[in-house]
Amino acid sequence: MLLLSGALACGGDLLLPDPPGGSENVVLSKVNGDNQVGVVGEALQQPLVVKVMTVRELPAIGKEVEFAFTSEAGAVTPAKAITNSEGVATASWVLGTQPGPQTVVAQLVVGDSAAQTEEFTAEAKPAAPDTVSAKSPTSQPGRRGHKVGSQPVVQVVDRFGNPVPDVPVAWQVITGEGKVSEAITRTQADGTTTVEWTLGNRVGVQRLIATVGPINGSPVTFTVTVLF
Repeated sequence: MLLLSGALACGGDLLLPDPPGGSENVVLSKVNGDNQVGVVGEALQQPLVVKVMTVRELPAIGKEVEFAFTSEAGAVTPAKAITNSEGVATASWVLGTQPGPQTVVAQLVVGDSAAQTEEFTAEAKPAAPDTVSAKSPTSQPGRRGHKVGSQPVVQVVDRFGNPVPDVPVAWQVITGEGKVSEAITRTQADGTTTVEWTLGNRVGVQRLIATVGPINGSPVTFTVTVLF
């Protein structure tokens, strides 16, 4: 009885044991890795980090946290992580192959208790230009001194087939003494770009090329046959 009275006299210095089920009284919170911008098919620079704390704000050690996608597929490693001595669990995130917003949900696994979750989002950008191809006829008839009937259009995509915007495309007449409205254009949001091609004042074959550096399909050649 005297021991209990002495303990009570210490006031706030006394730490009582957790109540029944207290091991489940933990809180999941997001620490780092949210709202990142990355490239499709590549790992984000920062890991996803969550923390699990007890109601007394002490680290909850050995808790299982599951990381899962809600939409676009990718890869999270590990899919299930265990909190360390600081109550922290981490995972790395490789983005899926489609540009746009992507989401991963971290869920605390605590038996029959209501699931606690934290959501991480990232914006996936297209990868580097990989292939350029024609999106208009590459061969057509024409009249000398006139604009071609179907203006040349090319599209630039990454290695997953996603359109890549803002890529410079160089246009050059290599046969026929014609001219183009611009020497260099840049791709739009859909990965395409075009130029006006006016044919030279001569009959025969005239050619225009579209070049996008050392990528697949470059240069693209457009040919016009002028008969009169």
